[in-house]
Amino acid sequence: MDLKRLLWDRKFYLAVLLSFLGILAGAAWTDALSKKTLTSGTFLSLPAGALNSQTVLFLLPLTSVLPCGDEYLRERKGNFQRFLLVRRGKREYCLDKLFTTAFSGALVWILAVIFGTLFFFLLFFAREQVWSWQPEPIQELLALTGRVCLIASALASLSAVCAIMGGTVYLAFGLSFVLFYSCVILRDRYLEKLYCIDPAEWINASQNWGEGKFGLWLFLLLLAVVCATLHALALEHALREI
Repeated sequence: MDLKRLLWDRKFYLAVLLSFLGILAGAAWTDALSKKTLTSGTFLSLPAGALNSQTVLFLLPLTSVLPCGDEYLRERKGNFQRFLLVRRGKREYCLDKLFTTAFSGALVWILAVIFGTLFFFLLFFAREQVWSWQPEPIQELLALTGRVCLIASALASLSAVCAIMGGTVYLAFGLSFVLFYSCVILRDRYLEKLYCIDPAEWINASQNWGEGKFGLWLFLLLLAVVCATLHALALEHALREI
């Protein structure tokens, strides 16, 4: 499966490392170092705050596409694609490619959040007040991680579409980043009231999205599905020639 090859790919671990460093850079943990006693749940609130930072927002369209964005081009250039098609068939090849690409972007950030939370746990948990069960910090961190993973999944699929249709690594990695930040600029400068196009809002969910942020979850899920569908259509079109 492509997933096995993904886990052996150095670019995947580079993406995880960059995302982890982004969480460290985006968290306000330097202030916590100067305090002797910290509030309970600090090790959970720090990665949650980092996911809302500009550092993570900048890295999200970069690290999400790094593992599999150009996978189609690499396979085609190395003549490995024909071998896979003969061995598996087009249907299995496409399904494997769709799943692995979409999952790769989410997996990068799942691991980065886990490592970031573990880092802050080892650094600050011993200095926190007596631990008491508080579901809110855990729920907030899980919700933020879930939204980031859906965005990362959509970006990974979109990057694969750009690679297939554009035929170059530059479009695979660059176009998804440009489109992502075009939405940020449009919201900040021209369409301030149209918060649904703002990737930062997709993460922090500060506006009205309905009860339980249901509207935002539905929007992000549809976005990931649409990008995966575009990936499937692009693959189908490209494989007609083979």
